[in-house]
Amino acid sequence: MKTIVLDAGHGGYDYGAVNGTRYEKDDNLRLARLVAADLRRQGQKVVMTRDSDIFIPLLERSIISNNNNADMFVSLHRNAFINPNANGAETYIQINSPPQNTRYAENILNEIVKAGGLVNRGVKSNNLSVLRNTRAPAVLVETGFISNAQDNADFDAHIDAYAAAVTRGILQSLGLPYNPNGGGYPANRELAAKIQRGLNQTYNAGLSVDGIYGAKTKRALVRALQTELNEVYNARLSADGIFGAKTKNAVRPLKRGAKNNSVYVLQALLFFNGYNISVDGVYGAETENAVRVFQQTRKLSADGIAGANTFEELFK
Repeated sequence: MKTIVLDAGHGGYDYGAVNGTRYEKDDNLRLARLVAADLRRQGQKVVMTRDSDIFIPLLERSIISNNNNADMFVSLHRNAFINPNANGAETYIQINSPPQNTRYAENILNEIVKAGGLVNRGVKSNNLSVLRNTRAPAVLVETGFISNAQDNADFDAHIDAYAAAVTRGILQSLGLPYNPNGGGYPANRELAAKIQRGLNQTYNAGLSVDGIYGAKTKRALVRALQTELNEVYNARLSADGIFGAKTKNAVRPLKRGAKNNSVYVLQALLFFNGYNISVDGVYGAETENAVRVFQQTRKLSADGIAGANTFEELFK
């Protein structure tokens, strides 16, 4: 397991680049959260310099990386220029960086370009604080120009693909494989195994307790939810492990204060989607915040209430 520090550029009163009501700080955080979840699904440890709309001084971002002995530091940004025709993606490394830093920057940039939409503006060097003061190999990524309408449209349309691209580039740089099905290795495999044991004991899931989030564990969680909907709401669902239209329509919203097995399933899904939360069947502030953050990354109404659409996205 490697440690990757993700830095969502700007934040708080530092909006970064601005285009009307669109702020760079928000785009950076949206992308960073998706990359973090993807890396965690690949079994890697992720530390985020910020996971909310707060300001973190530049030097502190490097200190966070240094204190965590990061294997790689990636700072995510959007570009801007007075000419609205300027477009494309580029990456930056510190001036006079070792050759490996150039390779790392190339890996991420090439994957982003392959994901679609953005042209390749190349790898560049600059004397930037987050690159200069970070001991780990450090790359700053500019995912298109916020001042360019087409780049913004591509960013919105391909953000999931860009997140996967950044993840692939990071893993390639660290000599690790990328599993398009999510890798299946949560950062906390002990908790993953505990969830599997719970599914076996409560729902006779018949899972191998291996701490891997694969298709069988996913289907077991669907069956668990279907079973709970049948028992509590007489939903009359076939407990087949398939989250289809009937199951979606039978979902009852869960919100803060709820305490039941459906909350347990929700928390397990959040955990397997890369969120570091307790899986105890109690819908508290931690779960509500994780739901709200997940909803934001999937462009759902971020109300912190887990309804049918939220469950549908969690099962994707």
